[in-house]
Amino acid sequence: SEPQVLVAILHQGYIRPELASMAGVMKADKRAKVSVLYSNQKPSENNRNFTVKLALEKGFDYFITIDHDVVPLKNPIDLVLMKLDVVGFAVPQWNMSDPKFPIYFVGMDRVPDGYKEHKQKEGLQEVDAVGTGCLILSKKVLEAVKAPFLRKWNEEGMAVTGLDFYFCEKAKEKGFKIYCHYDYLANHFKEVGLLEVLNFKNG
Repeated sequence: SEPQVLVAILHQGYIRPELASMAGVMKADKRAKVSVLYSNQKPSENNRNFTVKLALEKGFDYFITIDHDVVPLKNPIDLVLMKLDVVGFAVPQWNMSDPKFPIYFVGMDRVPDGYKEHKQKEGLQEVDAVGTGCLILSKKVLEAVKAPFLRKWNEEGMAVTGLDFYFCEKAKEKGFKIYCHYDYLANHFKEVGLLEVLNFKNG
């Protein structure tokens, strides 16, 4: 029978209209029984964990979390049908510490001092961490990783690991594999000042 899927679209009052269109595509997909939830709890960790709790309570087989400013270019239900426990779309992100090319895809490999971008960007790739921009999770991993989306803090109260990478670390510790599918791109919308674009172009 078709998997039951909860799609949680996380927002604080606004979502991209293209994302609303994709939500309609997923809901109409006969390969799965899809429910769409628009959730705007605060802060963001609470929002993510609230929707996970709901997915578990209602017995969904798969959980898809999508941020309000991320638009999958292909149907995420395709990745549900691959029956993986943790798989993310390839989502671009800012990296302003790199003046040469300030954008990277959030599919990461662990290195001694943190994470670096996964080099091989074709098809389905096993990685050490993915972002939560568009993320597909199985019921099994949601049951295994308690309080899944929390940041890791140091003694000074500074965040040392984001909630996405920390979730992946905890999932890996439980024996789950993490994947990023580079044939499944998502657009990530950011407001950019044109002076920044000029500085990048002329830099």
